Amino acid sequence: MASPRLLRDFRYEPEAQKAIDDACEVWLRADDQLNLLEWVLLRDPEEGKALTESGLTRTLTVQGAASISMPTVTVVYEIEPHRICIKAAKFDEAKNRH
Repeated sequence: MASPRLLRDFRYEPEAQKAIDDACEVWLRADDQLNLLEWVLLRDPEEGKALTESGLTRTLTVQGAASISMPTVTVVYEIEPHRICIKAAKFDEAKNRH
């Protein structure tokens, strides 16, 4: 498994990039939520739930906050030797917590 220090950047599959672009048209803070997700994955790429036996393909959900127009985002990503590849992204309206 790649060390977080060796992970230098992100690559986005076209499907994921389209979801991100669409989300930025809907939610004011969609880009902030994506930045948060990237920050988490750069520091701990194994934070998400493994989808494959090797653990290289994973999913992670970061909860949003409706009060500040920050959506919930779920991504499927693959850990590559020197980057993280975002395969798919799904943005949803954050649920209010009571």
